[in-house]
Amino acid sequence: MIGTAVAVLGTAAAAYAATNFNNYSGSGLAFSGSKSALAMVESLKAGAPAGDRAAPLTDIKVKIQGVKLDVGKLPVCTDSKILSNKTSPTGGCPKGSQIATGTVNSLLGPSTSPSMTGSTACNPFLNVFSGGPSTQVFYFYTKSATDCGGLTTGSTAPYDGHISYSGGFAVINVPLPPDISTKVANQPGLYGSLIKEVLHFGAKVNGKPYMASTSCKGSRKWSITFTATKYNGGGPETQTVSGKASC
Repeated sequence: MIGTAVAVLGTAAAAYAATNFNNYSGSGLAFSGSKSALAMVESLKAGAPAGDRAAPLTDIKVKIQGVKLDVGKLPVCTDSKILSNKTSPTGGCPKGSQIATGTVNSLLGPSTSPSMTGSTACNPFLNVFSGGPSTQVFYFYTKSATDCGGLTTGSTAPYDGHISYSGGFAVINVPLPPDISTKVANQPGLYGSLIKEVLHFGAKVNGKPYMASTSCKGSRKWSITFTATKYNGGGPETQTVSGKASC
């Protein structure tokens, strides 16, 4: 991966403007299951002008109306636990702590140019663990060295989402560290650009629910706010996608 990154960065053109607005249409949440044990599919999509990679995300904030998380008080996993077992896709997390799993499609390329030319495909897998009532723990892994330009499980560190509640909504704020966004695998100048991510949250984990409904009258409101950083030091851009899902 390091050799690939050097080659990509070495051929980068720095003449692109800083403006690179993303488009997140097609992103959304879908729910199923029962009131006491909700399942959820979270779909994230990022598009860019033709021929460009999307600007790398630095934060994702999900708001869901009328739900409570960690209702089954599942076993807890931590960043330090995963880091001590970082070559394992589950990071040595306790049985019953995994709350979601999914796939990611993305591209790696230089911070100086959004051009898709010379980009490297990166299609890892993503596991999510319960970190307790106020935390979710995210961890990327690969099944082969070809999944993400030579990166393997453990090349990037785990990171946390922070859970709170406001105005009848559960709020999950996930700051994306440089390790997976603007300095992928700790390689300066290497951006990670999302194409698509799909996460499946099961209704129950070893018989215990993770998410339950606290209120829903006909439909459940949700929103996803994306914050990205533009190329060539152009600063942040923020967009929100919102919708409703039937109860």
